Amino acid sequence: MFEQEILTQLKTKYKNLGLSETILKAKAKQLSKAVEKQEDIENAVAGVEDDLAIFQSFADQNRTLAKEIADLKKEKGAANPEPTPNPNPEPANPNPAPTGEPEPAWAKAIREQMEKQNQLISGFQAEKTAQTNAQKLQSKLDELQVSKSYLDILPQSPTERTFQSDEEIEAFAASLKAKSDAYEQSLRTV
Repeated sequence: MFEQEILTQLKTKYKNLGLSETILKAKAKQLSKAVEKQEDIENAVAGVEDDLAIFQSFADQNRTLAKEIADLKKEKGAANPEPTPNPNPEPANPNPAPTGEPEPAWAKAIREQMEKQNQLISGFQAEKTAQTNAQKLQSKLDELQVSKSYLDILPQSPTERTFQSDEEIEAFAASLKAKSDAYEQSLRTV
């Protein structure tokens, strides 16, 4: 709903991070789902600074690795001059047969670093989704006016639960509302 305005503010506020348009658009899209009023945009934009700093760190690491790869290729190219091109080249095999040679250390290091970064990003995304779902549930519980005294007697806070969809959050909140009402009614009859 406010995606374009959020994107503009993200670009302005975090232009010094050097993040790609793709990252900022994705973050704007994510924030637009949580922002309900125009007044909330500034707070939402300010709230993602830590996330964007992490993305900047990853982008910096990727640029460093790309430079190292380019330097290694230059060094290898200087040691082994390019052969003259074949006028009738054979099509490249997209799945070359294994040569039996071990993976070069630099390629292995890059692959391992990328795997670590992917795991870290997935973890951050899961954590952010859990936080967003907890906020949605809390908003729904407040909207339905679920009794705080009922929520306090539960063995686990409902916001610690994980959800797969907004519909699941709505259904869970509705069930808590029904139980809360029954609890309140039982207190009044005692």
